[in-house]
Amino acid sequence: MNTIIMTGGTFGLGEATAKQLNASPDIQLIIGGRETRLPLELASLDSIRQFARQVLDTLSTTKINALVLNAGLSFPTAARSVDGYETTFAVNHLGHYLLLRLLAPSLARNAIVVMTTSNTHDPMFSPVAPYRFVDAYQLADMDLEKGAFGSVTFESGFRAYATSKLCNLLTARAFAASSEAKARRLRVIAYNPGYIPGTGLGRNLPAEALPEPALALNSDVTETMRMQAGEVLADLALGRIVPPTGHLYASLVRGKLTWPEPSELGLREDVAQQLWRDSAVLTGMGCD
Repeated sequence: MNTIIMTGGTFGLGEATAKQLNASPDIQLIIGGRETRLPLELASLDSIRQFARQVLDTLSTTKINALVLNAGLSFPTAARSVDGYETTFAVNHLGHYLLLRLLAPSLARNAIVVMTTSNTHDPMFSPVAPYRFVDAYQLADMDLEKGAFGSVTFESGFRAYATSKLCNLLTARAFAASSEAKARRLRVIAYNPGYIPGTGLGRNLPAEALPEPALALNSDVTETMRMQAGEVLADLALGRIVPPTGHLYASLVRGKLTWPEPSELGLREDVAQQLWRDSAVLTGMGCD
């Protein structure tokens, strides 16, 4: 029996992935979400800790074979997280960082960790690039620019989203380089599923940020894209797809899985390690 823990498995890409995982034999899938059997609110550090305790109590001595960190907030309101942090950074990065830290000791040898990132982390792809810095304290305390009616402007919201996806990639890099991951031969992957119409994440994107045919896609094509991206994520989590040596960034491009180099900032080991240490302080995990 393979045990898989997953966030963001009730809608969009995650729902398609969960269907694929549940269709596989001998799989025990535990999904964390607002309305799941084990509730999880990624905007609350206390909720994440409670979810992790419930998972470990449920599993008892059973080890985790795969951890799929897929949930994400696209464009936030002006609100902050329960803990007072900027919402996008708190949900997309800090929440998953903390969950990874809490569940990592229960990962089996040769277990797989997949974090959903995005090619928007790369200024070469996105017309609205991430911030040119990755400072956890500054990102956590940032006030996003507001437009009319108090809502976050597109540029500010999208920049925060792209930066949080860069943080996901850097977190995967830092964890893969850790002694803990190396000792147990853990496989760590940062997965970009590409633009998937209909999932909600791309609803505020400007036309120039979308793949050329995206605006004219019908519902059947949209569903095919969603299911294909979900199948790839499931295959990564199940170990059916193995990264080439030295690569952890997987990018689905027009239906084909590629293993490109991430952005220049995404390759910075020093930036990844500093983000890891600062995130430990912000989540109360200490500086180890």
